[in-house]
Amino acid sequence: MKHRSSHIGVKLSVALVFLAALGWVTTASPLPQQPTGEDAPVQQALQQARRVANELTEKVRGLLFKELEKGGYVGAVRVCSEVAQEIPREFTARTGHYVRRVSLGYRHPKDVPDEYERQKLELFDRLNREGKLESEYYEVVTEQGGRYLRYLRPLLTGPMCLTCHGEKQQIPADVRAILEEKYPDDRATGYHTGDVRGAVSVKIALPSPSEPK
Repeated sequence: MKHRSSHIGVKLSVALVFLAALGWVTTASPLPQQPTGEDAPVQQALQQARRVANELTEKVRGLLFKELEKGGYVGAVRVCSEVAQEIPREFTARTGHYVRRVSLGYRHPKDVPDEYERQKLELFDRLNREGKLESEYYEVVTEQGGRYLRYLRPLLTGPMCLTCHGEKQQIPADVRAILEEKYPDDRATGYHTGDVRGAVSVKIALPSPSEPK
């Protein structure tokens, strides 16, 4: 029994490392407490954004755990390439909220950030270099005549993330081959430990503020 527990522990450690390499584990600090002094719709949207971001990462983790049990890194990369885009679409359809993973160094073209996300990711890079990066960011914005909560949760690069996202010569040949097959325009290499890998991005429509009485 002791040997089996140790074996499971090693597998879980490897799985978590690999999930970090794929950008689904954040190494930022725990989420801060819910802020005060805001209107109820914003508070509700913020809690929904946190919940959706958590559910998204947990679902991907579960699928990758299963694949790691069966085939290791190469199989997990294949699964990630097939499901990483489908899961956000599923969440968007189910919740009605925009949700996806974005990155300046994107691997899949659907991970290309919009202008708002690009500016925030560039800000995250700067704040990270200055040691000021927080675990989540949000604000209320007006876009195309609508009012939205925009929420981003930064994802950082851990040491073993380099297995998939480091300098190309550091990536194992079998992993590199599947990445080249699945992502011919891959821009997600060249990262170093501690870099901002990207972010989970959620956008939730808010009701228009009430007219003054």
